[in-house]
Amino acid sequence: ATVRYATRRALRVMAEVAISMLVAPIAGNIHVSLGKGDLPTATLSTPGGASAEVCITGAHVTNWRLRDGSEQLFMSSASNFVRGSAIRGGVPICFPQFSDRGSLQKHGFARTSDEWEIESMSSERGIPRLVLCLADSDATRAVWPNKFQLRYTVELHDQKLCMQMEVKNLGDTPIEFTTALHTYFRVADVTRTRIRGLGGLQYQDNTMNGAQMEEAEAELLSIRGEVDRVYLNAPDTLDILDGDLRRLQLRKHGFRDAVLWNLGPEKASDMSDLGRGEWKHFVCVEAGAIGSPVSLSPGETFVASQEFWCCEAAP
Repeated sequence: ATVRYATRRALRVMAEVAISMLVAPIAGNIHVSLGKGDLPTATLSTPGGASAEVCITGAHVTNWRLRDGSEQLFMSSASNFVRGSAIRGGVPICFPQFSDRGSLQKHGFARTSDEWEIESMSSERGIPRLVLCLADSDATRAVWPNKFQLRYTVELHDQKLCMQMEVKNLGDTPIEFTTALHTYFRVADVTRTRIRGLGGLQYQDNTMNGAQMEEAEAELLSIRGEVDRVYLNAPDTLDILDGDLRRLQLRKHGFRDAVLWNLGPEKASDMSDLGRGEWKHFVCVEAGAIGSPVSLSPGETFVASQEFWCCEAAP
């Protein structure tokens, strides 16, 4: 069956009612309620038992569980679920600036904005689909004087999780931005994690003030200590091998670059929103458009997506 609601206004009213009642079968397999920190949260589920949660504030995917209940994304035990604060883990949206590559707050304002709205929710053939929207406002124009619309779609299948972002220039002049989906993948031990698909690429090493380097032509890349790199023109398929336990695959479309990040043990000790020793249990592999900013003419739209697949064992 398909359940759709056409107007954003109607969806907001229904979501507010559902949240106030702490119940939520609003659109088939999508439930809306108050989550951690009393933040409005949408829970997507499939008939097969997979689930994902999206914090409406920041449009932040906070977890993704397979049919067996196993969590695939990392979330810090010390993360802040507070309006206006970044959440440490899951899939934060970096927009309209990646990291500190500009004058805005680190990673931009999208990941902490409470101005996101539910545009639509649907469930077709047991596949839930949530579409969120962020548009320019007085608050955004005060720091980034551009007219835009950012639509973010999250779709859940039994074995994969899909995300798509669409940025449209609604103004009369060109706009530029950098962006990334800053995914934290959960791993048993990052020092035993290997990445396939980055060999031989040019990358910017942010531990060396952005110096451009070239990765060795190895099939698998291991992580030893701090790593903070933007791989330029990365392939659209990357594999994360979690020791011998499982293989996660990231497939991206429209994002030119890929980021590999883990802050390592020394910097982790200074991170107030990261639990003790938790740096070993995640690796960030991020689809992004970073090396060269995206430029949109008036009326033009940037579309990019990523999807995750999980295999039970690493080959």
